[in-house]
Amino acid sequence: MPTAAPTPKAVLHQRFGAKARYTVEEVREAVGGCPGLAPQTRSVYRCALELPDLSVTTPGTFVRKKDAEQAAAQIALDKLGIQPTANIPSTPEEAWDELIARISGFFIDENFLSSTHPLVGHLSVTLRRTGDLIGRLPLSAIAACDVKVNTLCKVINPKAEYDPLLVLSLMYNAAKQSPGVSVSDSNFWIQSQKPYSPEAVDLALKRWSFTSDPVEVKAILIPHELEDELKILTINLRDNEHYMGYVAEKLTVSDSSQVLVSRTIGKASSEIRLYFAAPSVHFVSDMSKNVLACHGDGDINCQVNKRASYISGQTIYGGALLANIGYTRRDSELHTEDVNLCTYYRILLGKLPDGNCKMSRDAILAAELPSAYSRFSWKGLSPRDLLCSFCRNQRLSEPLFAVNRVSCDMLTSAVSSEERGALAKSVENQCTNDVIIDKENSDIFTCEVKICSRKQEILLEYSAAHTWSKESDAIQNSALKVLIWFNDYFKQLNTKMDKLYLSNCTDSFKIHPNIFLQEFAMCLSVYSNTGCNDSGMCSSVGPFIVDTPKKQLESTATLTRIEGPDSGVFPSHGSLTSISYTASLVMKDKAKIYLLESHNEFEFEIGTGAVSNQLESCVTQLSVNQAACFIAELPPRDLILAAASEFSHELSNVSSESCFLEFSVKVLQVTEPLEDRMEKALFSPPLSKQRVEFAVQHINELHATTLVNSPSFSCPLFMKIISFLIVKVHFSG
Repeated sequence: MPTAAPTPKAVLHQRFGAKARYTVEEVREAVGGCPGLAPQTRSVYRCALELPDLSVTTPGTFVRKKDAEQAAAQIALDKLGIQPTANIPSTPEEAWDELIARISGFFIDENFLSSTHPLVGHLSVTLRRTGDLIGRLPLSAIAACDVKVNTLCKVINPKAEYDPLLVLSLMYNAAKQSPGVSVSDSNFWIQSQKPYSPEAVDLALKRWSFTSDPVEVKAILIPHELEDELKILTINLRDNEHYMGYVAEKLTVSDSSQVLVSRTIGKASSEIRLYFAAPSVHFVSDMSKNVLACHGDGDINCQVNKRASYISGQTIYGGALLANIGYTRRDSELHTEDVNLCTYYRILLGKLPDGNCKMSRDAILAAELPSAYSRFSWKGLSPRDLLCSFCRNQRLSEPLFAVNRVSCDMLTSAVSSEERGALAKSVENQCTNDVIIDKENSDIFTCEVKICSRKQEILLEYSAAHTWSKESDAIQNSALKVLIWFNDYFKQLNTKMDKLYLSNCTDSFKIHPNIFLQEFAMCLSVYSNTGCNDSGMCSSVGPFIVDTPKKQLESTATLTRIEGPDSGVFPSHGSLTSISYTASLVMKDKAKIYLLESHNEFEFEIGTGAVSNQLESCVTQLSVNQAACFIAELPPRDLILAAASEFSHELSNVSSESCFLEFSVKVLQVTEPLEDRMEKALFSPPLSKQRVEFAVQHINELHATTLVNSPSFSCPLFMKIISFLIVKVHFSG
């Protein structure tokens, strides 16, 4: 008996759990009544769904609450590209038959025009045309709108996940066999063989609204040559024509059927995509001879766009247009939003190990990836979420966390041990990594992390001897260690390839070089060809117009314009400090000042590397309610443009020699750390661990099998240490 397909809500619950939040709104709707009587109403419902990085709302209303929730969940699944496994064909042959039927259904089922599917938005524009052009669509519009089509193509040929050109080939061949569908022999147009009924057309036109006013949308042209600068273009949408026709004009191709579309880039709720021209293909009609025929290297007369391919995770050819235009289920009109240089560099920043840490705190210039995790002071996305985001952005599998529970014998059993050295070993294990084991739960945890490719090939393994008293701490600390390793590695990418060495094993890490370099091949090709000399994030479009070698970052900030009385309360190592700050790019002639970043309240822990060295140096020199300014080292061009927002285009032409970065900082509040955290911060190793090591060393030196046999048994100081350990181990917390 076939397995029933899980409901959309069930699929989302498996993926997001409690993070999926549904809000159902009751609406009164008028219903038909008898003439002369008061109008009647009924309760209907619409649902809003909140997910991490995605919000959706049902475009219509439903009689039942659960139907509204399921509809919202289905919209979210479509946006996220998640398909219930029970609905996915298991063989390429089954997927091929379903692909043919699905493409056919878009055109022969007139009920489809009354749906909220984004493809209806494309169709409704073309239904306003006349003659042979009515209802004619570029095939790539289907691939851009329908997740199921892309899923079926991946089942037919797994390479389709990374190649929009292969998807187009498979769709073209399937459309040739789809009943009720007409496909051009000379290009990639598709349309219904029969005209739609006037009623169906009216439904589509009512659902999707139009505007007669021209709309201007900013987009970024990414040349396929790495040395060429990005260009800002303006797409003028007018006359209610299909927007892909105007995109085709910017790409200098004959018509929109020659335009290919990537998957969405960035947040799942965005419509940011790459548009690029299909490489020249000889004898398009020959593609229909073989069901799984695809373009070979001999058919492609242009080069791969490495930058565009890197940010999209797909193979992009020639010049590519990065634009935020499209139809969605949540809108009844064409969605448009400007894309500028800031957008591009934030996408690029999100692919770096520390990028989402900076952006989650909305502090691109100030924040850094901390070197230590504490659930009491950590701000922004957790290390685990950051690592998952990094893997998704790099088109890797979700990281695998294996938590191991380690049972510890009670200290009293170790005291009565008769085996030589057993006492020392037990005492040492009880306080491994300075973890305190409480009386009721004598377990500690370790965590192993594996990073795998989409093919489940392991490229990195992390396994350390560190132990933690809580399972969540083990996961978060291990995730942070892996992030730090990736962050250190990415900072080497500006070095020449012959100097970039990836060892098989490092401290607690096991690297699989062949798989690793294979997965990061596009990343390496982008960063290694920029000629960037910066030790931070290497620019993907080259250095400043007039570039100067980056100086060694100074750890001490020179303060100016200090204001406010000395309150005597200074931030110290381990303290949680709240500040307000602004970061401005100032022209040396003082002609212009660009405010890049500001926070009225920004909190971080001193000594964890959560902010730049100079910012922390400034803060530790000020007391509460004091303010000061300092000039910081100029960060890499990428970070400046990512933080520049509306100034990004103007600042792209600014020389590093003509400006400087100035921070204005005020200390608002200082929260002193807990005693045990101060101990760890000020003593290395912590005092508690030093006590354990002293006791272990003393026992070993005396060759005592039990404490009773130890000559130090009568020593008050020694017994105080042992008593302290017993009390702390058994009765802490």
